[in-house]
This record gives sequence, structure tokens and C-alpha cells, in this order.
Amino acid sequence: MARTKQGDAFALSHDSFAGLLPKLPGARVLAGHFQQTGIAVAVPKGRGEALKLASGLLEDAKRSGTVRRALDAAGFKGAEVAPPAG
Repeated sequence: MARTKQGDAFALSHDSFAGLLPKLPGARVLAGHFQQTGIAVAVPKGRGEALKLASGLLEDAKRSGTVRRALDAAGFKGAEVAPPAG
């Protein structure tokens, strides 16, 4: 639809547009959103040490900028990163 110019606009999640935009000259992503997708990590119930380790790794990755750099490298420069806890 976008490539054949048969529509004025279409909607996808921001992550879907990352790989698509280079193929659509003149296309742009509008600010804001109509949908938000979160990412979660789960550990089995009763595995408190695993939860503590996973949480620590994620907090360190956010604090050090690793999450931001990974998103940027994947083409998600506008994606929000949750602030470190505490």
C-alpha cells in the first residue's frame, strides 16, 4: 500500500517501522503512539536468587547505557528505556 501510493497513511508499531522506513523514501513516523509494547523477563516461582540476578543485570544494563546502545544499534533510536529502579 505504501509503496504503490494507494493510501495516505498506515499504522504499525514503531519497531515494525525500523526496517521498513529505508524502503519508503519520503515516509515518516509521527510522534506519539496508539500502542505500547513492554518487554518483561520472568523466572520460575521460588527462584529468588535467579530473580535477583536477572533484575541486577537489567538494572546495570540500563544504568550503563547498554540498553540504549542496543536499541540504537537495532534501529530503535526513539524507543524509551525505563529508568533504573531506585
